[in-house]
Amino acid sequence: MTDAQTLRDTAAPVPPAPRVDRKRRLPAIWLIPIVAALAALYLGWVTLSEKGPTITISFQTADGLEAGKTLIKHKEVVFGTVTSLALSEDLSHVEVTAEMTKEAAAHLRQTTRFWVVRPRLSASGGLSGLGTIVSGAFIELDPGQGDSARSFTGLEDPPVVRAGVAGTAFILKADRIGSVGPGSPIYFRDLQVGQVMGFDSANLETGVTIHAFVRAPYDRYVHDGTRFWNASGISIGTGPEGFKIQLESLAAVLAGGIAFDTPATARIGEPSKAGAVFTLFKDATSSQESDYTIRLPYLVYFDGSVDGLAPNAPVEWRGIKVGRVLDLKLEYDAAADKLRIPVVIEIEPQRVALVGEKQGFGTGEYMPELVRRGLRAQLKTASLLTGQLMVSLDFMPDAPPATMGTGERYPVIPSVPGDLAAAMRSVNGILEKISALPLDKVVQQADATLKSFETLAASPEITESLRSLAGVLSSTQQLLGRANTDLGPALQQLPPLLATAQQAVRRLSGTLGSDGYGAGSGFKRDLTRLLGQVEDTLRSIRVLTDYLEQHPEALIRGKTE
Repeated sequence: MTDAQTLRDTAAPVPPAPRVDRKRRLPAIWLIPIVAALAALYLGWVTLSEKGPTITISFQTADGLEAGKTLIKHKEVVFGTVTSLALSEDLSHVEVTAEMTKEAAAHLRQTTRFWVVRPRLSASGGLSGLGTIVSGAFIELDPGQGDSARSFTGLEDPPVVRAGVAGTAFILKADRIGSVGPGSPIYFRDLQVGQVMGFDSANLETGVTIHAFVRAPYDRYVHDGTRFWNASGISIGTGPEGFKIQLESLAAVLAGGIAFDTPATARIGEPSKAGAVFTLFKDATSSQESDYTIRLPYLVYFDGSVDGLAPNAPVEWRGIKVGRVLDLKLEYDAAADKLRIPVVIEIEPQRVALVGEKQGFGTGEYMPELVRRGLRAQLKTASLLTGQLMVSLDFMPDAPPATMGTGERYPVIPSVPGDLAAAMRSVNGILEKISALPLDKVVQQADATLKSFETLAASPEITESLRSLAGVLSSTQQLLGRANTDLGPALQQLPPLLATAQQAVRRLSGTLGSDGYGAGSGFKRDLTRLLGQVEDTLRSIRVLTDYLEQHPEALIRGKTE
């Protein structure tokens, strides 16, 4: 046996190998990546389940927008984030891609609106968007209605009326838009109750269509008979009360504005529905005159100047407006070889209240009879400050007989010269008569007469006569002085003598009244009459004496007043 075999035989028996379990367990450290993977799957599922739709918004410019930073908000609540900015293929606009939140999906409709909020200054809205100076620009979302949508066209300016504002939208028709534009205020009795949303310019040949929005509860004051008028700017006019300035508010002056009111007769029934169409008048006066629906056109020919007469000038009848001037022009009458001015006027017969049952006035059938009775048209001054003219209708008793004329298009009302024209004609006639006088000869004769007087006054005879007259006056003055000196004492003795004579007369009268002569005798009567005359004579002499004592010069010059 070999040594190796011996060793194997003498070795102890080897125990059997243990049985190995093929199902080995994973180490605990592997639980960490498994949990992380499950969390990642959960977060991914949550992210995908809460992820909103991706939308695109078209803007004219990307001013203020940044990918990954610019937010999309509604009432300061974040609804999404801009993810990318790209120009369109034709470079006409910018395509903005944004990731929206799940909550925003329900508000992404066909009429949903987007615009960029940045600092803005406007006449209607003032200064807005100042907060974006610090935080940066963002996109505002205004929910809309309709089917779901993912592609939108952004607004360059914020909308006038936001979604959710209660009110009613109306349509206004106007010939001209004036200064009215989007955002212009709408007033009701000086209170701002709405705004202009915009206007359509598709068919300007027939006018302008303006979209107006009136907030609740003021929209219930709009009825089918409501009148809208343009309240933009400042209205300055003249009238019997002088200058008149009218403006709705400073905001209406800056941004334009519209006002409306409803007459008492139209405040019945239900308010107007959304989309109702109204006429936009140019001013408040035009809206008030809209009640007069019957307008009769007439033609008036004037021969003189119409400087100061313009379209829309009033037509008055005895100081009350009954119409207006429509048109005027210059016309040459080849048959008569003269110029004339045809003025087209319109009369509103509804302004005249009819008393009784006179027929035909409202349709113009009674006008020929009025013309036959003396109705004439005349130019008069409406305002001395501005020189504006108007057409006045009145009966002229002294006017030549005339009848209603028939023009090519309108009936013709005869006219008479205006007050100013008649006065000018009178002045011209007087000037013509004065110019026909031989003024040159009259001036020459007057000049010759003055020269003759001058020659006569310088002659020696006139000089010597004046000297003689001065000497006579001096002698007369000396004579009066001597008369005053000499007659003074005599005049002073006259009053006592007169008093003595009066006493004698009284004594004689008493003696005659005694019984010896009889009260009813003829002698008594004759003597009484004589004594009365003597007494009157003495009284006159005394008066003369008193006067001569005060005025001795009366002996030479005579009695003066």
